[in-house]
Amino acid sequence: MNKNELLEYIDSNSTTIAIFKNKVRTEQEAKNKKRQPAKRWNDAKIERVVNKYTDDFISNVYDKLYKGVKANRNTPRNKWIEFIETNEILDSLEESVSMMEIGED
Repeated sequence: MNKNELLEYIDSNSTTIAIFKNKVRTEQEAKNKKRQPAKRWNDAKIERVVNKYTDDFISNVYDKLYKGVKANRNTPRNKWIEFIETNEILDSLEESVSMMEIGED
């Protein structure tokens, strides 16, 4: 399983990605309102930032799962899914993302 396949799997089987993107988008829109009018970002720029944060998030999850699955390039997709389901990774991710606070301290 590669990162894109993992993203699709998580997105298809939980609301984690939608929750994460919504939190990042909300934070970026709040930051944008604080910018001077001439320096405000358009919606496309905000979406690019949301997608970058999401990609970074998925990369982090992928790296952790890769170690947990003890994967290599030839590890079958079903081994990844079995690990994710056995360890209730999607539930944990969803709970963590729901409680996550994104933004400046």
